[in-house]
Amino acid sequence: MPDLTNMNQNVERENQDGFSSSLKASSRHVRELEKKTIQSIELKNDDIDIDEKIHEENPYGDFYENNETLSDIVVSNFEKIIKEKSKNDDDGFKKEYATLAYGERYPCVIGKLPENLTKNRFKTTSPYDHSRVQLKKKQSDYVNANYIDGLKEDNVYIATQGPKQNTVADFWCMVWQEHIEQIIMLTNVMEGNTAKCFQYWPALETSVDCDSFTLNTTDERHYAYYVIRKLKMIHKKDKKCRTVNQYHYTAWPDHGIPEPLCLLLFNNHVTRTKNATQKIPVLVHCSAGIGRTGTYIAIDALYEECKQKKRINIAEYVEKMREKRMNMVQTYEQYKAIFLTLHEAIKAPVAVYDTTEFLSKLKTTHKDKPTNVSLLRKDFKRLVSICPKYTEKDYKMAAQHKDISSTIKPHDKYVLFLTSYVPKRGTYINAISLPSFTNPTAFIVTHYQTTDNAVDFLRLITDHDSKIVVSMEPLSSAESNGDQTWSADLVEPIFSLDPGDPRAISQIVGLVSFVQNTETEGPIIVISRDGAALCGVFCAVYNLIQQMTMDEEIDVFSVVRLLQTRRPELCSTMEEYILIHDVLMEFLRSGTEGHVYYNQ
Repeated sequence: MPDLTNMNQNVERENQDGFSSSLKASSRHVRELEKKTIQSIELKNDDIDIDEKIHEENPYGDFYENNETLSDIVVSNFEKIIKEKSKNDDDGFKKEYATLAYGERYPCVIGKLPENLTKNRFKTTSPYDHSRVQLKKKQSDYVNANYIDGLKEDNVYIATQGPKQNTVADFWCMVWQEHIEQIIMLTNVMEGNTAKCFQYWPALETSVDCDSFTLNTTDERHYAYYVIRKLKMIHKKDKKCRTVNQYHYTAWPDHGIPEPLCLLLFNNHVTRTKNATQKIPVLVHCSAGIGRTGTYIAIDALYEECKQKKRINIAEYVEKMREKRMNMVQTYEQYKAIFLTLHEAIKAPVAVYDTTEFLSKLKTTHKDKPTNVSLLRKDFKRLVSICPKYTEKDYKMAAQHKDISSTIKPHDKYVLFLTSYVPKRGTYINAISLPSFTNPTAFIVTHYQTTDNAVDFLRLITDHDSKIVVSMEPLSSAESNGDQTWSADLVEPIFSLDPGDPRAISQIVGLVSFVQNTETEGPIIVISRDGAALCGVFCAVYNLIQQMTMDEEIDVFSVVRLLQTRRPELCSTMEEYILIHDVLMEFLRSGTEGHVYYNQ
């Protein structure tokens, strides 16, 4: 059986030269730096996580601290406060973040001992002595990790660095010792050309030995923005076995912050599967164990608080984390991400039903149509109230290109480009990328092109390697000229769909079923007359069926909400929202086998 510490030796190339001078230093030696105005600076790759910035560190006992008391935030004013702090290029967030105490505020003697220096991923990040996790091992009790308190209870979390190849055994020893059941991983093993974390778990359905333990990955589920792995941990000596769940968020960008709603849904998935009866720490790590880690812990700790109370204090909790581990939440952008994610939770709490409960609810409400419509109308009104209100500055790309065939514009953040060269044709097309439940780039949504722009639609198909085109209305047949250089399945309904027409239900069931049963690696192109009508219904139903299949759960509200962050015009009518529920009811009631609902 292979040894985990010897696996993937090419994955992580540590720069041990970065420790050479420090090895000669005493444990009390800390670099003397001139105190400067609070600012962020980029450090060497072996000093700090390359995608994060950190305030210039100061000697122990000489750190910036502002005694100004940051007031509580009234939850009902959250949106107004965010808008105010975002003015003038986030000036409010920058100033508030700058008031937080930072730097090495307490002794880190143990982490700076010569024998422990190579166990630290970055020279600038050592654990405070008073809150560090101490291993009960004869050889060494050191691991770069600290206990972090929740709002009301102590030691709710453990914040740690991403394991190195030479610390994997210590990492798993800590997991066993602390009875960890949930590991939150917020970095990828590699990001760009930079090693962020050693892969400390075995591949799916394989086992590896790691010091006193045998590890086995028994299950692995891939979602659009994260992966959940179930790991079996067996103690070699006493043969005891435990299960550890790893929640690996894979979509934190190299530079910047993740989409707030995606991060909220990830956190909600973690929370739903947490053992509430056990007082066990949740282990959280990124690469350095302070930036993304601090951001996530703050969101998790404050999530219930903002739902239950009228006031919360984000700055105060960040300060509280920094009492236990230095520089938790490394940038003002990460600080802002806490606000944005909690705001998503405040606007509409996530409500997930198991499939049985959802089906029972649908059956009950379908018996009483007025009641059913009333309940759905309440949900839909909330969707409308929280739907993103984008401005012209979000559509700068579209403003440069007149599109007479659609009034719906692509958001700059999600617009797709054409890469193939055609004389006198540009790279712009009114098309955006949408996620499925399992794939962040599963769909491309666009509108019917005019004859003059037909070549751009063909470029869209070939440039993005799409093999399936789903038309939400029947297309008239057209003759083709020239050599065929690409093939794709075209799926369309037999007749024009109307959300109020009962026949639309079976048509959409058929369209979704055909596409889901067709093997394809490229994105699915979904088209309609304006790039929105019924496109959202198709994508939402597709995603919800994936959710039911994978998790036996369903959350219509959040699925539609996530689509609307990309294009607010999707699922924008009450009729379409009702249609989604009717299609799901039909799918659950009768299945799809043996039915023909579409042309291909």
